[in-house]
Amino acid sequence: MILQALNELYDRLKDDPSYGIAPPGFSPQQISFKVVINPDGSLFEFQDARTKDSKGKLRPQQMLVPGNSHPSGSGITPLFLWDKQDYLLGRPPEKKPAEYARLRFDSFKNKHIALKSEILDPEFDAVCSFLSSWDPDDLDKYPILKEVGLGYGIFQLRGKNKPVHQSPKVNVWWLSHQEKPEEEGEQPFSQCLITGEVTQILSVHPKIKGVGEKAETAIVSFNERAYESFGKSQSLNAPVGKLAAFQYVTALNALLVGPQSSKHRIRVGDTTTVFWTEQPTLLEDCLASIFSSGSQQSDGQDPAQRDRIARLLEAVRAGGVFNDFNESRTPFHILGLAPNAARLSIRFYHRSTIGDLLSRLHDHQQALSMVREYDHAVGKRLPDPEFPAIWQILRETAREADEIPPLLGGALTRAIIEGTPYPEGLFAVFIGRIRADRKVNYLRAATLKAILTRNHHLSISTMLDPTNHDPAYLLGRLFAALEKTQEDALGSLNTGLRDRFYGSASATPAAVFPKLMRTYQHHLSGLNGGAKTNRDKLVQEIVAGISSEGFSRQFGLREQGIFAIGYYHQRKDFFTKKEQVPTNETSVA
Repeated sequence: MILQALNELYDRLKDDPSYGIAPPGFSPQQISFKVVINPDGSLFEFQDARTKDSKGKLRPQQMLVPGNSHPSGSGITPLFLWDKQDYLLGRPPEKKPAEYARLRFDSFKNKHIALKSEILDPEFDAVCSFLSSWDPDDLDKYPILKEVGLGYGIFQLRGKNKPVHQSPKVNVWWLSHQEKPEEEGEQPFSQCLITGEVTQILSVHPKIKGVGEKAETAIVSFNERAYESFGKSQSLNAPVGKLAAFQYVTALNALLVGPQSSKHRIRVGDTTTVFWTEQPTLLEDCLASIFSSGSQQSDGQDPAQRDRIARLLEAVRAGGVFNDFNESRTPFHILGLAPNAARLSIRFYHRSTIGDLLSRLHDHQQALSMVREYDHAVGKRLPDPEFPAIWQILRETAREADEIPPLLGGALTRAIIEGTPYPEGLFAVFIGRIRADRKVNYLRAATLKAILTRNHHLSISTMLDPTNHDPAYLLGRLFAALEKTQEDALGSLNTGLRDRFYGSASATPAAVFPKLMRTYQHHLSGLNGGAKTNRDKLVQEIVAGISSEGFSRQFGLREQGIFAIGYYHQRKDFFTKKEQVPTNETSVA
């Protein structure tokens, strides 16, 4: 189903020039340098083909080139009119002997010289002349080759504005060559699993780009004898036709690394997630912005995009659909991919409609709904996001971003999209982080609430609930009241009540709260007038709701989560401006 959906997506994307979709026989590749030659084949210069991105960093330039990159484990396989420096110029990669690159260069050179009499193009002849005269020992004379690294390079004639592989005669030869069937013994015929047609089957699928640290890897491959049923090695036991394989890989690479990839792709932990709709939609244009930046919008963002995101967020809040775009029944696809040893792992795949997706996002937003600690900008600090991005939630699970548990990203994304229970591991990690750094902020409280309401079917309000008599909630409120009393009496301290006692108070209340209540009396005496009366009244109201059996001996993870929410609610209430109650008194002039 996944490959069929991607194959169908190709038909849609190929007609949209903004995606730069490659036609059959070509592939988009990242080109780092150009070998600029004179018409007689002599070298003019090596030219850096990289361009600067928005941050000023040099990046390879994407370009359509003939064929695909080297299949892994395929030995020496020179490409056509483009390749890495070891093939193109004989430059050995680091820790490889000179002979390694020399063999590859000779193979590349001999392949092209052998085709000279077939192609009959002056530009191609110049390339062959250059290859015949080039000496890999001259590489050190050109420092630019070290600067561009071992990425891909192409050929271009001096004075021409297009590379040699785009020469009309070369293109005609290449396309006619692609139409020629391979020898039947090398590429067997069978029924394609994607199209159902009997066609030539591809034994090694093209590579997927932009997932994990590896530059390229496959989504379909078999490398163990246990998977080679009836002697069908490589990918022949999952038969896919050459054209279908090209189309599904090209479509997926367009979502991952193409010119429009930023609106189709997000990365959460080790999982790269791509999504698309079966026709152009408003949701497809801005869903990535919501998942990657939440409800916060950048000042530098395109005003039209800000408007689209605002409309989508409004639909999410209301649980409605885009009636004006008639998008509710449009099919929607989301695919989660993660790197693995030899191929990509599919973490999840979900197909539904835009209306169903909006409903799921609405449910997620409602589950997360919580009074915000900062509901407006304070100086350089942005307000807490009403609809936090997935990475913002996961960032609260670890001290450093690279310490985030790798499986949580995919599991959380899947729970949001499919409306299934949130990963319980996320709850345990949040409790662990709160106990470690004694910080209960908006994102942590909101996420704990979401898990408790969806997974455990508890009813928890978005703000302080004086009618909630759950022991853990009351003790969380009580701890916040005792901490605020200390702060009001003694001012800011290097090590306050929360720093010393939060972890033990939330896990073993009976061992801590009796001592805290004794110190509370001392701190309360430091308050004056109405503040002292109001605080003592609040504490007595909270204590009165606690069971007559006294403080609980021990709280499990669920109770610790409720404790954290009660603590957060009470702290937020302390710093929330109360509305003035109108009186019946009238002033006399």
